[in-house]
This record gives sequence, C-alpha cells and structure tokens, in this order.
Amino acid sequence: MKVDKFLVAVSISIFLLAGLFNLVYEIYARSGASFNLNGLVVAGFLGWATFYAGGAGKEGLKKGIPANLTGIFWAVVIVFLWDKVFSFNLFGAFLSVAIGAGAMCFQANLKPLSFIPGAFIGCSTFFALGAAIDGNTLWPAAIGLLVGLLLGYISEIFAKYINNKVLK
Repeated sequence: MKVDKFLVAVSISIFLLAGLFNLVYEIYARSGASFNLNGLVVAGFLGWATFYAGGAGKEGLKKGIPANLTGIFWAVVIVFLWDKVFSFNLFGAFLSVAIGAGAMCFQANLKPLSFIPGAFIGCSTFFALGAAIDGNTLWPAAIGLLVGLLLGYISEIFAKYINNKVLK
C-alpha cells in the first residue's frame, strides 16, 4: 500500500482539530451555559463532511454554506407540512418528504444552490438533532454546520502546512 503524504497531513490536521472541537464543546456544555447547543458536534462533523464533499477549498465553502442552510429550511418545511397540513398521517409523511426532497433537487437550478448533497446533509442534520421547529434544534444545526464547514477549511489549510513543513 502506497501512503499518500497529503492524506497523512489531512489525517493529522483533522485528528487535532476534531479532538479540540469536541473538547471545547464539552467544556461549554459542562459550564452551565443557558444557550442550548446539544448536537453541535454532530452537526459540525456533517458540515465538515460537506466541505470535503463539495471539493474543499473556497469552492467547498461556496457550495456548502447555502446548500446546508437551505437543507435546514427544507427540513422545517417537511416538518411543518407533515404536522400542520397533513396531520401526521402516512400519506402526509409521503407528501411532505416528497415535496422537501424534490425541492432540494429543484433548487439546484440556481447556481449557488447547486450542491444537492449539501442540501440533503443540512436537512438530515435537522432531523438528527430532533426535528423540532424551535431554537433547541435550529440553532445547533445551523451553527454546527457552519462551524464544521469552517473547520473543514481550516483543516485543509493546516494539512497543507503540515504537508509542506513537517512531512517534507
């Protein structure tokens, strides 16, 4: 097996940053802070994945940010439709999810919203954090995804540094 030096650098970078991210979150969570960020690390890792899936670099941010945030929007639409319009019945679940999933694909006609996987990741993040249309789900989902995207960007820069200065 031939080892890719840059992947080693990315691994080291993410090893350090992911551990630090979780540590900072745990310190915050145990501090008694009143602003709920439950699920932030889960959302952060999904944002991080979005960054690399979107091609990394500035392009990963340009694709990932609007895609993830509109994914949250469509998740809210799905929950609202299922709860308020279709009264939680099975056919309502079908229609709500069909509308949301179709919209996440259709929005790709707009260049800034063209990264379909990022929209589905944003939507899935909202559901993974509880699918409640309130600040206890919306804030950790949005903040976590954005922090994860930013950590992805930082991890790539850090990996380039490690690759060029440490592993040369």
